[in-house]
Amino acid sequence: MPDFALAKAHNIKISGLAACVPSHIVSNREAACELYGDDIDGVIKTTGVAERRTSPEGKITSLDLCIRAAEYLRDECGVSYDDFGGAICVTQTPDCLLPNNSTYAQQRLKLPLSVSAFDINLACSGYIYGLWAAALTAQSLSKPVLLLDGDTHSHFVSTKDKATAVLFGDAGTATIIEPCEKNTEWTFAFETDGSKRNALIIPEGGYRNRANEHSVEYREYTDGGIRRGIDMKMDGMEVFNFVVRSVPKCLDFLMQETQTEPECYDILALHQANLFMIRQVAKKMKFPMDKVPTTIQKYGNSSSATIPVTLASELHERIQTENLKVLASGFGAGLSLASVSMELGPCCCPGVVEYEC
Repeated sequence: MPDFALAKAHNIKISGLAACVPSHIVSNREAACELYGDDIDGVIKTTGVAERRTSPEGKITSLDLCIRAAEYLRDECGVSYDDFGGAICVTQTPDCLLPNNSTYAQQRLKLPLSVSAFDINLACSGYIYGLWAAALTAQSLSKPVLLLDGDTHSHFVSTKDKATAVLFGDAGTATIIEPCEKNTEWTFAFETDGSKRNALIIPEGGYRNRANEHSVEYREYTDGGIRRGIDMKMDGMEVFNFVVRSVPKCLDFLMQETQTEPECYDILALHQANLFMIRQVAKKMKFPMDKVPTTIQKYGNSSSATIPVTLASELHERIQTENLKVLASGFGAGLSLASVSMELGPCCCPGVVEYEC
């Protein structure tokens, strides 16, 4: 039995991609200097996160950022959503627990009442899962599908917790997936290890551990972190071990299945967890860093949105004019891993727009 589940999608393409980030910039050297002291330069060098984009809590949500990205596609590329068949929202920071974000997106973007709309609750691997779900939905409906992917995890991070304080930013993205006549094939691979779920978790606020009056109180934990019950808790070493062990194996598995080599790909698009981790995976895969775009230095880790943010930010000119062979992988909370071998472009990709804070 292979270590990874395998799936394929045929005769589909990405016809539009855009991203949105808050205009507010947080400098880690300034914001985290007191927390890390003289170690701050080393932390920035290792993580790669010099700056992050964050949104004001309670005023701008992940859905707002995603909607703005979708509007950017509409305005810059003349996209009409009148004939869309589906809307899928990938997020772990929805506007509310009930109803879901995608139904609100239908109303805000004036999608047809006949649209199918659902959310996917995944973090770092979510964009790849979203592409898979959107591809199958587009095939089934024979209509374009709008994939919205975004998170505002900066709202769930303690500024007093060294494991997470400098990492997370906010972003929203919009991707259009639609059927096409060209004989295309996307190949996906997945791995899930729920036994390691506590390695990256927000312990309170769900239905197992309901939010209470103590959930917003800061407490010191045995790992040295000071955080609230509704803040993210991360075992960085556990996550790192999962990534360096499983991601290269998964990508090797994909290349075996598709009979490809690193030289066949124009881009290796990795989840922007931290710079050291990205470089380790690229080195193991024998990909030169000029094929591995990064945006963690200016946008931070925006969870599942990092892959589309990076593509829109660093490759928008090439995406609009070239047919790129892309190997992509998202990995993290779950612990969950999803990868894809696919083609991207030429298509509409205006880049990254700012949401004024």
